[in-house]
Amino acid sequence: MIEKLWTANFLKACLANFLMGFAFYLIGTTMPFYIGEKYGATEAETGLVLASYIIATLLVRPFSGYIVDAFSRKKVYLIAYFFFVFVYFGYMWASTMTLFIIARMMHGVTWSVITTSSSTVAIDIIPAKRRGEGLGFFGLTTTIAMSVGPFIGLYLYENFEFKYNFYSTIVVGILGFITALTIKLPKREFKPKQVLSLDRFILKPALPIGINVLFIAISFGMLFTYAAKFGLNELKISSTGFFFLFMAIGMAVSRFFAGKLLDKGYVNYLMLTSLFIIGLGYTAFGLATSELLYFGSALFIGLGYGMASPSFQTMIINMGTNDQRGTANSTFFSFYDLGIGIGMVISGFLATVLPAIGNLFVLCGVLSFVALFYYYFVTAKVYARKKLAVM
Repeated sequence: MIEKLWTANFLKACLANFLMGFAFYLIGTTMPFYIGEKYGATEAETGLVLASYIIATLLVRPFSGYIVDAFSRKKVYLIAYFFFVFVYFGYMWASTMTLFIIARMMHGVTWSVITTSSSTVAIDIIPAKRRGEGLGFFGLTTTIAMSVGPFIGLYLYENFEFKYNFYSTIVVGILGFITALTIKLPKREFKPKQVLSLDRFILKPALPIGINVLFIAISFGMLFTYAAKFGLNELKISSTGFFFLFMAIGMAVSRFFAGKLLDKGYVNYLMLTSLFIIGLGYTAFGLATSELLYFGSALFIGLGYGMASPSFQTMIINMGTNDQRGTANSTFFSFYDLGIGIGMVISGFLATVLPAIGNLFVLCGVLSFVALFYYYFVTAKVYARKKLAVM
């Protein structure tokens, strides 16, 4: 008998995660404009300011996995959610770039704990035999938020004062927190306190897979920071918010088959295909000269990431025991955060050196093909040797 996936608790977890992501991405894509206009920051300075939250996230991420495994996962989730919303007031109150950076780093701390705890809460709810499928749909809520958030954020930026971006983010965050309050988790047995070791903070067997995650995350950091500017400034496309919408459509399509294929054991076919599609999408995007190619490549990039990201996450989780789920999640997110941070920082510098922003995305395509070869020669072998039975 197939265990039920779409329970009330899973739906609530998905909704709370969507609202969290929507709040985050609504502000994220308009931050470069806000920082430049309010503080007069250069491209390089903007990249560093935006990446400052990654520094804080990376410092806290390994500890967040331990906290989620050692304490009540729901309580950790709710506390992180509350402060995640509260920090948005800090952005509004920051009168100098220094204060803005402090708020940004505080945001990184809360983001580290809330993303680790939310996905771990979802894993506790999802039946083990449908983990790949369940994580795929759970991740789809982030995908939708990643498209709708920037779309709404750019619309608000273009038509209203920026304070309305902040107001909208705070309201959405509060609704998400209320939804999270209603989630009920199955009881779990707490193991006796264990001696602190590196294994409690990062899942060592999964480190080679983390390197693979790093490759595609660096590219995504560049994309998230400069996709809108590329369209607005170089291609003169006014409706750049639709890029993220098309990207989300591609991701959404992938979720209806990728998770099932992963659960049936077709992991290598899935991953090699997804990395090839990502590389192809980035290359086409970087060479785009028209709206058709600009938005069309978004579909391919979204399709590839929709297949790759939840698959990498599931692979890492399958390499840890039940009481290491938080650690496994923090390992996945640590590499993803590090990659996004590196992408944000180096894209800020490269944008001032390269003749065109499009060249950034051609480099992303090259990096994706490197990830493909790395997966074939390293990751696939490591996973086959070290994965545990699904529990």
